Amino acid sequence: MLKECGHQHWLALAQLHDRALPDFVDDQGRIAYAAFTAVNTWDLKLEAIIENREFRIHTRIGRGGQARHFSEHEVWLGDRVVGQLALLSTFISRHVPGDNRSVSKACLRGSTAAVTELPQALQVLHVDNRRIRSGNWHSHYGIDRQATAAQAFDFTPCPDIDFNGADLLYFANFQAMVERAEWALLGLRRPGHVRQRELHFYGNLNIGDSVQLLLHTTSPSHRELHWCEVFRRSDGFKLADVFTRKHHLSDCSR
Repeated sequence: MLKECGHQHWLALAQLHDRALPDFVDDQGRIAYAAFTAVNTWDLKLEAIIENREFRIHTRIGRGGQARHFSEHEVWLGDRVVGQLALLSTFISRHVPGDNRSVSKACLRGSTAAVTELPQALQVLHVDNRRIRSGNWHSHYGIDRQATAAQAFDFTPCPDIDFNGADLLYFANFQAMVERAEWALLGLRRPGHVRQRELHFYGNLNIGDSVQLLLHTTSPSHRELHWCEVFRRSDGFKLADVFTRKHHLSDCSR
């Protein structure tokens, strides 16, 4: 669902800026991409979307600053909402050709779209993003930072699967890495259902580089709630923080 909503965000950006295609450039003439800085998903009941069930995604897009944009998405199955998503993005460009570690905020060339105030949910997400990124937090998402134990998981993203057409590690694949770490480290026997997830992004990495994930839980048996830090192995730079709340079915409930 993140991939589809990210795609809708990208297409809606083109429409917002009166472009037939999302072909953006910065004021230096470099290709500019919309990089997500924070994503929040909640009220998720996506397991209700089974084979051959038609669903709809309602998308609203807006511009919150010179480079910052936001979108809100509702996933409808029939007459009920089975998921809500809020996405914050900023335009970035590579300052060194071919080097994903050189990406930095881009000023768009020739943009006239009006700037509007962030909706309340996205204002909260923006404030949380700045706080989590600074590391100056003690409790978030029901997690007491000082009361967690961490396990490490190493992973090398595959360029043919995990990177997008611009050769950037795709934002939706950060949660895929968290899922791999959870499955490898927590001794799960069945997959769970994500009810809420919040992702905060700070950077990217080059093809061939590896990541280390630190998966924090309050106890080995507490699998429903966890916080995952994602680090770039080449220099130790933190790429993301991911908070997840899941529901795990017992064997007798299926």
